[in-house]
Parts: sequence; structure tokens; C-alpha cells
Amino acid sequence: MAKLYYKFGAMGSSKTASALMCRFNYLQKGISVLLLKPKLDTRSKENEVTSRIGLTAPCVSFAENESIADLFAAANEKEKVEVVIVDECQFCTKKQIDQLREIAESVPVLCYGLKTNFKGELFEGSKRLLEVSDSIQEVKSVCECGKKAIMNGRFVKGLIVTEGEEVVIGGDEKYRSLCWSCFKKEQNKALIYQKIIKYLKIFDNMDSAGDWSGDTAIDNIVMHTPHVIYDEEVQNFINDFKTFQIKDPQKVLLIDDNIATLRKIPMKDKNFDYMMNLISYALKLEKIKPGLLKTLIEEGTVTKWLRQIKKCVG
Repeated sequence: MAKLYYKFGAMGSSKTASALMCRFNYLQKGISVLLLKPKLDTRSKENEVTSRIGLTAPCVSFAENESIADLFAAANEKEKVEVVIVDECQFCTKKQIDQLREIAESVPVLCYGLKTNFKGELFEGSKRLLEVSDSIQEVKSVCECGKKAIMNGRFVKGLIVTEGEEVVIGGDEKYRSLCWSCFKKEQNKALIYQKIIKYLKIFDNMDSAGDWSGDTAIDNIVMHTPHVIYDEEVQNFINDFKTFQIKDPQKVLLIDDNIATLRKIPMKDKNFDYMMNLISYALKLEKIKPGLLKTLIEEGTVTKWLRQIKKCVG
């Protein structure tokens, strides 16, 4: 019995490979297949569907303003079409999905594609498919952390973005499939980068980060131990970073609390997460080693750390 099938999954879940294997199985049994894909997908030749694992097959491509009903009728005149398979179906318009719905009254129609865009919002085509499909099946894949991937993160220079055009064609160089937790973690990472990278230029030109004081009242409390009253820009840096401080950074760093150790940490191959832990550790040590941050800023060590953070995101 003819039905409209919608098979969705995050990027890299082998949706296209599944579509091509499905086509092969039908052809092997002598069943004719019309393979379609939107012209918006420019990662391969216009009239070819190609998967990441190297499977390819000829197809008929269509533009947003073209009628899939007309393409089906034209193909049917040449050879009776018994099955329709659509790759990257999320790029279809609502009208085109409705045409596929009508075609599915006579032959099976199998649609493969994404469910949501890089913002986590439904594409026009996927929204309509969720509304009118007879069968909805998830093609599962895993996040880099091992959990199920449900989000399609778009990355620019190593940072996730949540603003921009809905359709930006790309593969692994632009997108990563993520679980919800990692998706939010990457958004948090992008937010802190925007907040703290401005201090690279500020600290690079800073001669003094603050002044020592022994008995100055702070919040109506008189401090009787040596401490530093930091300049406004340094205090802003501390406040901006507070939201993102890591609870136990030393567990990741596995280093002692000696300032000489902090100075000597090589930057080669240190990633963004390591650098975040390192800054968190320095801010934590400041509470028990007053003036440590002042020294690290004035001698250029924090500037070196911020440079490495900038390098990490390209």
C-alpha cells in the first residue's frame, strides 16, 4: 500500500546513504525508482545524489518554484514510476510536500532529510512532512560525547552560531551533529568568547592591573590581609568570567598552585576548554593568593592565554 514516509536525522546520520541503499534494493527487485533532490543541495553534481561514504546515483533535481507533480508525470511517461525517493527533503516547499502527499496516494514516497535547522527550528519542508506523513522514523546518530545527536550546530571559525541565513550549504567543515547538552555547551562557549576576547587588547597594553591595599573597606568590610584593588577593566574581566567559572578546574589541569607552574605551561596544542579551566584556576587561586592575577596580567601571562583562546577558534 502506498504511503508517504519521512525519515529524519541529524547531519552525518547516513540519511543519504540509507536513501541510496533503499533505491538499490528496489532496483535489484526490478522496481523502478524516481530519485529526486532539491537544487539547493550543491555539495555534489546537480543531477547526482552523493553520500559521505561514497555512494552515488543519478537523480532528477528540482528548484523551489518547480512542480514535483509535473516531474513525476514526465518521468512516468518515459517509464512507469513505482517508487519515489527524495533526498534533502527539508529544502522542499510546503507546496512541494503537498504534491508528494498526493503522489503517495498511488506509489510509495520516501523522504529523507533533516528535521531542524542550525537554530533548532523546523524547516518548511520538514514541518509539513511531520504534519502529513503516514510514517515518521528517526535515523539515529551519536554526538561526539556518545549521547544521541538531535541538533545540527553550524560553526564559523570554531564557534557555534545561532544567527544567519537558514540555508548555508556545507558538510563537516560547517556543521556538527550534537546532543542537546553539547549544543548548549557550544552556545555557552561562543558567548564567553565574545565576552572575554576583548580583554586581549586591553591587557596587552596594561602596565598596572591594580594597587595593593591592606585596610580598605570593601562592601563595608575592612580587610586586614593584603589584597589588590583591581582597576575597573580587570574587575570587569573577573565579573564577566564569573558566570563561566569551572567548579573544579584543577582536576582537569592536574597542576599545582605555584605561580611559576602557571607561567611555564606551554600553549602548544592547548584547546579552548583547557584554557577556560586555566583562567578559572587562576581566579580561584586569587582568593587564597592575593595579587596572583595582578602578576599574571602585568607580566603578560594572561595575554598569552587569551591569544591561545583566540587561536583555538581560528
